[in-house]
Amino acid sequence: MATGTPDRQTVTPDWLVVDAPTIDGVALKEIRPVATSTGYLTEVFREEWNLDGLPVGQVFQRSLYPGAVTGWHAHGVTTDRLFCAAGSVRISLFDGRKASPTFGTVWHKIAGAVRPAIVVIPPGVWHGVVALGPDIAMVLNLVDKAYAYDAPDHWRLPPDTEQIPYKLA
Repeated sequence: MATGTPDRQTVTPDWLVVDAPTIDGVALKEIRPVATSTGYLTEVFREEWNLDGLPVGQVFQRSLYPGAVTGWHAHGVTTDRLFCAAGSVRISLFDGRKASPTFGTVWHKIAGAVRPAIVVIPPGVWHGVVALGPDIAMVLNLVDKAYAYDAPDHWRLPPDTEQIPYKLA
């Protein structure tokens, strides 16, 4: 028999995620859709999940064409909560907070309609999204602070920046 590297455990027998996010302050909740007589019902966010204890200040959706890449972005004070409602995406994070115990860490999560999850991204953590597969992906964001049109809390870097040790594109 050929030798190789054995798979490591990623889920429990109940299909709960084994590995927590490796970036300080990032929270993840895998969500189980409920089968109904007409399809599926999927909760997106509930206060009692205690993911971050912050309010929901605004909810918006972003559609991404197949293969689309958002580029890296971060916030100074806003917390993002990303949920892929249609299609699938890879959410990539980079901890750019110099005072963080996980400074410099890169972490990824594949999420979508088939395997729903919500990823909570604190201020100072760079993140980018890549749409996977042949379908349009629909990402919801449930931010704690509404977008300020006159003073956006938004910083951007290109997907292939040398400042982050992972290329989105």
